[in-house]
Amino acid sequence: MINHWMFRCKDVSQKVSRAMDAPLPFSERLAVEIHLMMCRYCARFRSQLRLLREMSSQVDVDPPRSEPTVGLSTECKKRIREALRNQK
Repeated sequence: MINHWMFRCKDVSQKVSRAMDAPLPFSERLAVEIHLMMCRYCARFRSQLRLLREMSSQVDVDPPRSEPTVGLSTECKKRIREALRNQK
């Protein structure tokens, strides 16, 4: 029989996710830890969340800065000239 203080996997996944941003109350934290000791799927989910958080913190969020191009390339100018000549 499941005790009233035990959480379902759906509840644990939500609490594990929430716990990454703010600490859970002691009773919830304890119930989650007990569940994680018994449920390898939820334990794996927590490990995956931790890995995703670690990997996303290492991603460079600023796009690379490129030098603005000044003017058109010679090839581009040539194509435009040809297109204008063919219009006449």
